[in-house]
Amino acid sequence: SVTKAQIYLKTLVNDDIRIAVSELFDDERPENVKFCFLIDVLRCYDGLEHPTTFTTPEGIALMIMLGKVFGFGEITSYIQMSEVYAGTVNLNDIIPYIFDCSEELGKRHSLVMSNVLTSDIDRLYRIVLYNFCKNIAEVDGEITLSEQDWLNEIALLNDGDPTTDIDMTNLLNEL
Repeated sequence: SVTKAQIYLKTLVNDDIRIAVSELFDDERPENVKFCFLIDVLRCYDGLEHPTTFTTPEGIALMIMLGKVFGFGEITSYIQMSEVYAGTVNLNDIIPYIFDCSEELGKRHSLVMSNVLTSDIDRLYRIVLYNFCKNIAEVDGEITLSEQDWLNEIALLNDGDPTTDIDMTNLLNEL
């Protein structure tokens, strides 16, 4: 069966998005779309104030996401960590470098891809990220004030334009 993440990633693979992202980098490699997506996911961890370490319950979601997006081998739970190839776990070491690269792509607490996507695709994009972040925030059984602030940032973009806002009351039911 096709997962929501697969549908979403297929949506991101189109020429309009690739061209828009290539302008950010002055480089036309198609991998730049995945790189921007990864930057946004890492910015979500930063916004949620959660570590990206793969050996934490919150960090395992990052490993699962990387596995799906980059094809490193799929895991679906924290219990499977012992089965993951050590090289994949060591990918965690590149995350600080990705954060450094992201500084050139706008404010650290903003979504890079929201600046290049059409409104319909951006809406889908932010709903997926919102649900991803909400699941990470709920790992410990509660959503803190800083986590809620980041969830609001994804839903509202704090851009002063109410037409880009997403109604948070129905977010989990929209996908």
